[in-house]
Parts: sequence; structure tokens; C-alpha cells
Amino acid sequence: MTETLSLPGLLVALVLPWATGTLWVRWLLHPDGGRFSLLLSLGYGFFAGIFAVTLIVRAWDAAGLALNFTLLSAVVAALGAAALLLQRTLPRVTVQGTGIRTPPWQLAVAAVLLGLLGWRYITLAQELLLRPLFAWDAWMNWAPKAIVWFHQGALVEFVSPEQWEQGAGENAYTLGNRQSWDYPPTVPLIQLWVMLGAGIWDHGAIYLPWLLAALSMGAVLFGHMRLAGLPLALSSAGCYLVLSLPFMNVHTALPGYADLWQAAAFTLGVCALFEWRRTRHRSWACLWVLMAVMCTQLKVPGIVLGLVIIGCGLRAWLDLRPRTELVVLVAGVLALVLAMLFEVSFYLPYLGEVSLDTRKLVVGRIGSFDVQYHPVGHVFVDTFLQMINWNLLAYLLPLFLLYALLRGRLLRPPPAEVLAVALAALLIVSVFFFTGYYRPALNFATLNRALLYPIPALIFVCLVHLPAMRPTPRSAHRSAGLGADWSR
Repeated sequence: MTETLSLPGLLVALVLPWATGTLWVRWLLHPDGGRFSLLLSLGYGFFAGIFAVTLIVRAWDAAGLALNFTLLSAVVAALGAAALLLQRTLPRVTVQGTGIRTPPWQLAVAAVLLGLLGWRYITLAQELLLRPLFAWDAWMNWAPKAIVWFHQGALVEFVSPEQWEQGAGENAYTLGNRQSWDYPPTVPLIQLWVMLGAGIWDHGAIYLPWLLAALSMGAVLFGHMRLAGLPLALSSAGCYLVLSLPFMNVHTALPGYADLWQAAAFTLGVCALFEWRRTRHRSWACLWVLMAVMCTQLKVPGIVLGLVIIGCGLRAWLDLRPRTELVVLVAGVLALVLAMLFEVSFYLPYLGEVSLDTRKLVVGRIGSFDVQYHPVGHVFVDTFLQMINWNLLAYLLPLFLLYALLRGRLLRPPPAEVLAVALAALLIVSVFFFTGYYRPALNFATLNRALLYPIPALIFVCLVHLPAMRPTPRSAHRSAGLGADWSR
């Protein structure tokens, strides 16, 4: 290394966006977050702040300005100051407790689980700081963009290998992965931001946002479970179940990939959708929309995941009767089948040209897919039943579904957050069973990375919809008048 790490700059790069995002989310949630608004604000605030920074950097570069960390930090600090001033105009709210005392055994369980997670993430931080950035996709898709932008002081253009070979321009670059030049830029912009602050591009500390992303997602999950009325012990267990997932730990200790961010954005979108469905408070609507937009700016599959969140949110907003929903669903499926039979093509903004066919599907930015069945069921079986990437999920989920079925919960129309998770899982199964992506699924790595997107959200919806759980008085009051809850 020819340069030294700037510790003050690194701290500013990590803390300033987090603080700014937290202030804005806290203002947005006032007073709807209740007793857990600080925890939720910290969790959502990290992602809102870091995403806002990437948008600011893009706007700064589009204005033709050289990337200057001090000036960019001043803009972020000004946004934080604005949120702080807005908070001073809000009335002071005294949050009443539930009047229910937490049993000592639950405090003990929470302390033990928190201690185990603390030790686990200390060791993950050591791995992250001491191990050099691994090759594989991190070097093919994400890190090179950030490094080039860091050295050039501008977001220079990346083009396809074909365009580069034909002489796309003196300042044009390309990548080894023939598709990655057109990937959404948010993840390399996160790396670039920390590089600008640290003043160096090849230090493990640049990837500390990956560690903070996992912890912030845990904070949001815990806050939402407590807000939904789950006991302290169960909320702690739920948080532990997610943060101890081996494959999530892998993507925390081996940073540079976009998958952890994609999983977090989708999970937070599902959590905000759940709370918005119960309360109809516009602050939660703002958060699930923000997370849906962030999904689309992380990875190509995130475009579909973002649309899933938005679609499920619109469905909850319309609040149609079950019979009407069934008619709309049947009509939609029939329209899709007819469009594929007649090979319909049309253009959609941002997505590009869409072509539907029984043999091939083309969706502009997402890609082209030859439709054919591939028997890869054994890969899913091995992944869930023999490997340890997802703990005991494959054994516990059928028990939960059986319990819900016996209580008649599975026969009702699913609420928005459950539908979002189900559609995300269906998307993954469909892609690997019916397209050419079955090939990379055979080595398990691509499949597990895709499964990382819905599984944290799946654990969340299972826990908050445990039929035996009773909401706190505050939750029960807020959900009154919104229709029958799927879990009751």
C-alpha cells in the first residue's frame, strides 16, 4: 500500500450518512414508532442514509463536479441539520408503556442471545478487517468500478466489452463479466464513498458497511417484532435466527457483493409493508416505497423484487374483497397466457422492451430467458436438508405451515407482506427451474445467493404471524378497524 488510512475520514464516511438517515427516519416515524422508534430509526436510518449518499454522489457527478469528500460531506451534513431542525418543530410525545413486566427468564434469554451475536459479529469484523477482498464476483462486478472512480475522481463510463473493443472512448472502461457494466451502480458507490473518506482503496475497513448493514437489519427486525407485540425472548430469538444464518455471515465476512444489501432492502421493505398494512400510517408507506426503490438500484433481480413490494403495497392499498381479488388474479393469468400465445411485445419505461412468448421471455434490462423445464429439485433438497447455510429452516418451516393450516390460516388470502415473500420465493424457484440459470444453480453458490433475498423476510413474517401470539394493547388498538388479521 502506498497510502495510509485516514481514520477521521473513515469515521465520517461511516457515521455521517447513518446519523443523517437516522434523523430523517426518526422525524418520519414520529410518533408512530412508539417505544421502539429509536431502534427502528437507527436500522432504517443506516440504509436510508447510505442510499441517499449514493444518489448525492450521482447527482454531484452529473453536475460535472469533481468528487470531493469534504464538499460531499458538507451536503450530507446539511441534510442532517435540516432533519434536526424539523424535529425541533415536532410536539413532544410521551410514550406509554404496556404495563406488562418482562419476566426475568426472558431478560436472561435475550442477554444470552445478544451475547452470542455480539461475539459472532466481533469475529466477523476481524475477518472483514484482516482478510483481503476476495476475487470472484466482487472483483468481476463491483469493486473495479469503485476503484476506477476513486482514482479518476469521477464516475467515468463503463461500457460492454464489444463497445470497448470498438473504441467507445478514451475514458471508457469495461469489466470481465460481460453483463456487469450495466449493473445498477449503488454497491460500487457505497465502496467509493468509504474510499473517498478513508483516502485509500485497498484496506479492509472500506467494507465495514457490510458489517453495519447486517447489524442494522437485525435492529429493524427486532424493533418490528417488538412493535408487533412479540415477547422479548421471541423477538430476540427471531433476530438471532436471522443474524446467525451461515450464508448471511459469509456475505458479511466476505464483502464486496451486492447480495447482503439486496436481502436487507427487501427485508426492510417487507417489514415496513407489514406495519403500514396494520396502521395505514404514511410514514411506513414512505419507508416501504424507499426500500422498493433501493431494491431496484442494487442488482438486476432487485428490479423485480422492488416491483413485488410495490405491487403488494398497491394490493393492500386497494383492499379488494377476496372474491374480487380472485377475479383479478384469474383475469391477469389469462391475459398473460394469451399474451404469450400471441407473442406480444411492448415497451416499459426503465425496463425497456418486453417480449412474451411460450418459448422465450425478454425483459429489457433484466435479460432474455429461454423457457424450458429443468429438473433441479435435488439441488434445492441438498441445499436445505443437507447443507448448513440456512440452519434448521427447512425442518421448522413445514411445522409452522402445518400449524397454520390446522388453524385455518393458510386458506385465507395472504396479507401484503406474506404475499411479497411468497412471490419472491416463487420467482427464485421459477428462474432456476425454467430458465438457463439452472446451470449456475448446480454449483449451489448462485442458488444460495438468491435464497438470501427472501429468507430473512420469511423468518420475520413467520414469527409475526404466529397464530398463538397476542398483540400488545397498543398494537391491538392501532390495528382495530383494519380487518381480520391473517394470524388471528
